[in-house]
Amino acid sequence: METPGTTKKTSFFPKFLLALVFVYGLGHLPPGLVPASSFLASLTAPQAAFAQDEEEFVDEEEEFVDEEEEFVEEGEGGGEEAAGEEEGDEEAAGEEEEDLSYLTDIGPAKEHEFEPFSFLGSSNRKFTWFAAQMHILFASFILGCPMFVVIMEVMGARRTQGVRKAIILSNVFLGILIGVVIGITGEIIVGIHHGVLYGLYSCAFGALMVSFLNYFHRLMNVKASAVVGAIFGTIMAVPLTPVEHYEVSGIVLALINGVVGGVLANMIMFAKADFKFERLAHEITKVIGMCYSFTALSGGLFLFVMLVAYKDFISYLVATFPMLFMVAYPTLFILETVVMYIYVYSWDPLNQQNKKGRHIVCGIILNVLGLSLLCALDGPATFMQTPPKPLGELMDMSEWSKIATMTWMPLNYHRLVGNGTFGGYMVGIIGAYMYLWSKKKEEREYYDWVGYMGNIIGVAIMIPLPAMGYIFVREIYQYDATIGMYIMSDRESMFMLVQGLLVGTMFSASNIYMWVSMKRIENAQRFFPAMKFGFILIVISATIWFTPRRFFATMLPEPGMNPEMVLPDNLAFLALMISKNTAAFALVTVTFINYIFYTIATKTGKVHYGKINPLGPYILIFLGFADIWLMSWMGTIRELSRMNWHVYKVFKDVTPEKFAPTLAESGFHVTTIVWTFFIIMTAIVWLAIKYPKTKKKTEGAPSTATPQMAE
Repeated sequence: METPGTTKKTSFFPKFLLALVFVYGLGHLPPGLVPASSFLASLTAPQAAFAQDEEEFVDEEEEFVDEEEEFVEEGEGGGEEAAGEEEGDEEAAGEEEEDLSYLTDIGPAKEHEFEPFSFLGSSNRKFTWFAAQMHILFASFILGCPMFVVIMEVMGARRTQGVRKAIILSNVFLGILIGVVIGITGEIIVGIHHGVLYGLYSCAFGALMVSFLNYFHRLMNVKASAVVGAIFGTIMAVPLTPVEHYEVSGIVLALINGVVGGVLANMIMFAKADFKFERLAHEITKVIGMCYSFTALSGGLFLFVMLVAYKDFISYLVATFPMLFMVAYPTLFILETVVMYIYVYSWDPLNQQNKKGRHIVCGIILNVLGLSLLCALDGPATFMQTPPKPLGELMDMSEWSKIATMTWMPLNYHRLVGNGTFGGYMVGIIGAYMYLWSKKKEEREYYDWVGYMGNIIGVAIMIPLPAMGYIFVREIYQYDATIGMYIMSDRESMFMLVQGLLVGTMFSASNIYMWVSMKRIENAQRFFPAMKFGFILIVISATIWFTPRRFFATMLPEPGMNPEMVLPDNLAFLALMISKNTAAFALVTVTFINYIFYTIATKTGKVHYGKINPLGPYILIFLGFADIWLMSWMGTIRELSRMNWHVYKVFKDVTPEKFAPTLAESGFHVTTIVWTFFIIMTAIVWLAIKYPKTKKKTEGAPSTATPQMAE
């Protein structure tokens, strides 16, 4: 028998879904149906523009090929006449080689003399590739998991006076992260100018005010916290956002972020302490401590390889960013290392002294240093891909101008959300491993819950991840459409096909895990019919997402390619941007709705942890492995998008490996890297969590995480 409250909740979702469909439909009307003066035209115009640009680009390519063929024919005729006039010099004409001077006479590469190297049977690029990807994967783990860990530690801490002070700071930090994500999403969907700033300021200041009042127990009601957060956050965000004319959409976005910041601040401040969160945070921190050493080792290996294999380029890069590499990076790295080890080894001592708040503050400082280091190193990465224009004045620009390129902040957003997703799924892997290794019922129940927490965080952060990728690629197109077309429709089009296939698979697997998990929850069957329909939409959407216009890897077929490997005209619409955006929207929306069902089921029904379907832990392991593979693959796509340049149109790559590798070669190498990382991580999890527990069991020692003392 359902209660009246339950009936009210279930009736809300059809209205919510209809509202979503209505809003999305307005934003995706065909351009012909939208008045030119309407704001809806701005939503559909980019999609039509992308399709139009692609058609124009193909036409220009065909004209260019025709002109090139005519030029070659004329050149051949001229060559024959010249050969007839200079018959006495046949040997010189026969031995004439292709002019490759253009490879070495551009920018700093003109003085370069390349010497090939081989490391353990691998070429210089493959070994550099291996070292760089290993470093990035370990760095992503130690940057993504601390965000997860600090929130878990806060949720597990008793609300003593010191902890409440620390929660004020943690709520502001969480408000900044959430505000950035919501702000970017609003900026992309609605086109709000400086939406990220509206979101960041409003959510952070709303969380700050509500947390401050909560500390004195002046604002304990959730609804009142939402109102106060919305008002104060908007009041602070509007003057701080540098826009000439304030728009209603920007103010609405600020109000929404203020509500989110206020509600979350209230819920976290007055959450009931649960020691499971404390234990989870402590165990993950042990893994982070060991991974930090591997991050430093792989980073050192990457640097040494670069100094040997690409000494000319690394010298140029360091000379371009002297303050960054000589001052900022070493300072941040040393500070992060010190704070990291303080955070890891002060856990139990501060717990025993009832100073949990200080430890939480230490964790927040660690996150701030880690994110600062991430943003600092994204500067040279985006400089290599999109150096600031005009290129002729590049050497006279300030170092900050070279860091703050068009794609710098978009890449920061993308990596921030990507690292958070990565951290969540890695926690899911740890929970799955420990669940399969555990024998006791209590341990299996606990690690089943750990896997649930890892998946719920990973899915929640993965939902806005496509929006972060969209804004990054949009900036690349605006900088130079050649790079965007090279990624989407030319040499890397098949790479993006694999990326789309993997993303669709991850969304599908995440929904399958939620489905499997809900079968152990009482009274969750009421959501199953809607979820079954959602699975059908997910499969269709994923198929549309990775369906390309043509199945050869260039804009035009080259020798050996089958020109007939093209979608029929009646299916060509599947390759248009409007179809891709619709599919991505459906994937994200269905996952979001299932996520809501999943959350409601866990809140309203009893969860029987430890009784999950055996398929569940293996899905978590697959999700983690797929996320690792996807991160490495996307890094490959971004690096290869520079084509045969170290710095796009500035520093030429003159090595024999300046070509784009084949899909098979890249896939094999990425898989080798991922398996290496995966095996090392498995050993670290066993050494950090499983082995100490087994050892302490034989010695009769207490549990790993020490409960907090009462105030």
